[in-house]
Amino acid sequence: MGKIKITIEDLFNISSAVIYNPDAFKPVSNVEIDSRRVKKGSLFVAIKGEKYDGHDFILDALKKGANSVVIDSRKLKKFSFLEIPVVAVNNTIRAYGELAKIWRNKISAKVISITGSNGKTTVKEMIASLLSEKYNVVKTEANNNNHIGVPLTILGTDEKCEALVLEQGTNHFNEIEYSANISRPDYAMITNIGDSHLEFLKNREGVYKEKSSLLDITEMHGGTVFLNMDDPIIRKHSKNYWNKVTYGFNGSVNVKGKILDYTNDG
Repeated sequence: MGKIKITIEDLFNISSAVIYNPDAFKPVSNVEIDSRRVKKGSLFVAIKGEKYDGHDFILDALKKGANSVVIDSRKLKKFSFLEIPVVAVNNTIRAYGELAKIWRNKISAKVISITGSNGKTTVKEMIASLLSEKYNVVKTEANNNNHIGVPLTILGTDEKCEALVLEQGTNHFNEIEYSANISRPDYAMITNIGDSHLEFLKNREGVYKEKSSLLDITEMHGGTVFLNMDDPIIRKHSKNYWNKVTYGFNGSVNVKGKILDYTNDG
């Protein structure tokens, strides 16, 4: 398989994109939002975060070798002097997500996504560790599990990646739906449903409603969902899924767990 690249056709498929100097664009295999990570031939996406605005680092990115940039269309006048390809969009965070979705469609890796109120980082690490015995694995690092972190992790893969293990978090309604439509998992699971982010998600049913978007979107694309039947809310909704593997310590499940032994410290 050849090197994965973002092409000019891909850029034209980004919603609201207007491309300046398109004839100068060369396909890129590196998309960055941190100017410190830019290398020669990168596409730099200027994102405004809580502390920093990527537009303030565009010149730094160019010095590092970026050959094209994605900017907010409202900043166009400020960067009209640039002679490289400039992609002006209404929302650079959304454009970054769209680039990740395009990238996701180009990789051959199987995508495994995990969400849940507790334990998702541990489960992600366990799955990545097991798979790395046989496959080339990329996994979510640090706390990169939100609307920016999920695209960041996807764009960190290459043609050698065989398994991508994602952690997908949320604290508001529709965040999982957004990131799951980008990641389009082949396999997905919710570890459990607890009292997480109830200030926004109301109650445990609200938590399930938000997190179950991951399962819905996975099945919609022909993927498999893994259901923890020891969790009463997941069990209650399990009949909504057909392409499923059930597991737990109790009841009639596809994969039944049993604790054989444990150490004094648990």
